[in-house]
Amino acid sequence: MEILKMLAAPLIGAVIGYFTNFIAVKMLFFPHHEVYLLGHRVPFTPGAIPKGKPRLAKAVGRVVGTELVTKEDIKAKLLGGEIETRITGAITQELSNNIRAEICKLTKCSEETYAEGSSKLSEMLSRQIVDELSASQLPEIVVKKCNDSIEEKLSNTMFAKLIPEEKIQSFTAPLVVKIRSMIDRDGMECVKPVIENKISDLSEKSGLELLELIKVDEARLTEMAGKVYRSAVNNYIDKLFEKLDFAVMVEDKINDMSIEKMEDLVQTVMKKELSTIVNLGALIGFVLGLFNLILK
Repeated sequence: MEILKMLAAPLIGAVIGYFTNFIAVKMLFFPHHEVYLLGHRVPFTPGAIPKGKPRLAKAVGRVVGTELVTKEDIKAKLLGGEIETRITGAITQELSNNIRAEICKLTKCSEETYAEGSSKLSEMLSRQIVDELSASQLPEIVVKKCNDSIEEKLSNTMFAKLIPEEKIQSFTAPLVVKIRSMIDRDGMECVKPVIENKISDLSEKSGLELLELIKVDEARLTEMAGKVYRSAVNNYIDKLFEKLDFAVMVEDKINDMSIEKMEDLVQTVMKKELSTIVNLGALIGFVLGLFNLILK
């Protein structure tokens, strides 16, 4: 019985210390809103974290934006070997697909839609070529070449004096109108099949094959893509950070977060530490009760 009386003070101190710290931890979040009694706000309401949420959001945002996520960190990460290799590799991979498949994937169009668009493109290009030929000096050039060829063949022959240059030109002059009329009448029929075949051939080629036509192989392409990527990162990282204000983003995110969600987040991350604080209260209460017993 004496032992129970002796242990009563330390045990009561432990219980008081435990519940004191337990309540203190809970009051970090509770109550979520101000509580009024007889028209007066009850002290310590709302809880410490709900009350200081805007200040906490600003402080966390500032730390993240200035210390944890810096321009230099992002730049170093983007220019690191792995990310750069992945991006240049992705570019090369995309260019290894044929043009038709790549266009269909990017525009999300069907094969039928692609064929229809290809036909319209062939029609447009063919019409432009025919119009340019019709408006050009091609008929005059063809006739002049004919005149020159005839004159060359007749030169140094007995017919040179019998058929003068003016006579030859009078025979060939009407050809200009006929050639131009032929272009207008039959140009589309002649040009369009050629254009359609060329577009079809190009559609089945890959981007790499087209680049090889201008002496750019895969190794050279990878090198060029790397240079363009590094230049883009170096030139636009400042503008990117101006647009992506991480401090403001984090601050807004925390301000938009509900108190319940914030509590769950803190409890998940610091559950062990908060439990330690509560248990420490019990230990301190027990020790103080023990000291009180000794002093008596």
